[in-house]
Amino acid sequence: MLPIIDRYILREVTKSFFAIMTVLMLIVVSQSYIRILQDAVAGTISNEVMTRLLGLEVLQVLGPVTPPTFFFAILYTLGRMYRDSEMTALAAGGVGLRRIYRAFALVAVPVALVVAWFTLDLVPWVNANKAQIMQQQKEESAELGMVVAGRFNEFSKGGLVFYVEKMSEDKRRMRNVFVQNRQHGKLGLITATEGYQYTEPDTGDLYLVLTSGHRYEGTPGHNDYSVGDFDKYAILIDRNDQVSDSLPSKAIPTDALFGSDDLRMQSELEYRFMFPVAVLVFTILSVPLSKSLPREGIYGRLLLALLFYFLFLNLQAVSGNWMVSGVTPAWMGRWWVHPLMLLLGGTVMLYKSPRMFRVLRNRLRSRHA
Repeated sequence: MLPIIDRYILREVTKSFFAIMTVLMLIVVSQSYIRILQDAVAGTISNEVMTRLLGLEVLQVLGPVTPPTFFFAILYTLGRMYRDSEMTALAAGGVGLRRIYRAFALVAVPVALVVAWFTLDLVPWVNANKAQIMQQQKEESAELGMVVAGRFNEFSKGGLVFYVEKMSEDKRRMRNVFVQNRQHGKLGLITATEGYQYTEPDTGDLYLVLTSGHRYEGTPGHNDYSVGDFDKYAILIDRNDQVSDSLPSKAIPTDALFGSDDLRMQSELEYRFMFPVAVLVFTILSVPLSKSLPREGIYGRLLLALLFYFLFLNLQAVSGNWMVSGVTPAWMGRWWVHPLMLLLGGTVMLYKSPRMFRVLRNRLRSRHA
């Protein structure tokens, strides 16, 4: 059974962790829902897949969100204990930093393993499913599968807008069609009695064929406005371009990345390992960063910790670009970010704590004497 001090510290950190995680997940879910809703309104995705995409978005952010949540939970808990003189009482009772680190190691290692599972296994699976869903939605959109009778339907980012009064059950034949599209920079309006889909056998291009209608082209108010009648009129909906079936690097399973000679694949592999390692690195940094005087506010330290984590995120992105472009050697990869953060954290804490600096200096002198 764990000692009372360890249980107390871990209980406080756990409560802070779940409170911060709840707030962060609410923010992430709200932003994801708004983005997915915008895509649904624009016609990029159907209403049926909104819930699936939202669930996948939640699973996707669990890995990246857990390390900062755990980091700030430790900072908040220790900062409160310093402010309420609890850390002073523990120090007077012989509980030093080594004992504090041991308590956090009991939970930091399991959290790092869970984050490793998130980023190495769960996130690639989520990205592969999202890519599959978006590809299916693109194909359905190209085949007019998401057209709804009785309302205006938008495709090609507003380049094609049409209204259908009635549709057949298979959504391939339409009655009383109104279409607005642009060709060669000119706005055209088309009304037709019927419409149907047609796929060119040789090229595979998809067309919307309208029959028995009228076409109006030009700018209202100008003399170049033209009106024409037609028996049959075809509009290109989707060109059958050759699309690679290969998965994006974020969706490739982790075991397939090992041994790859492609720098992008190596960078993606190291990126996935950065988050579980970050849990351990920021656990080490959180203890000295949270140190403050009794009754001193903790928000200044939290702001400093927030700046540290934003710096980590920026270095994380920069390290990937440098690795792929050859600025840093392949053997260095992206692993230099974590030692740099430890070095910066140690430098800041020595500057903020002159007493700690003097203790380390005296120890170094005594060793060399």
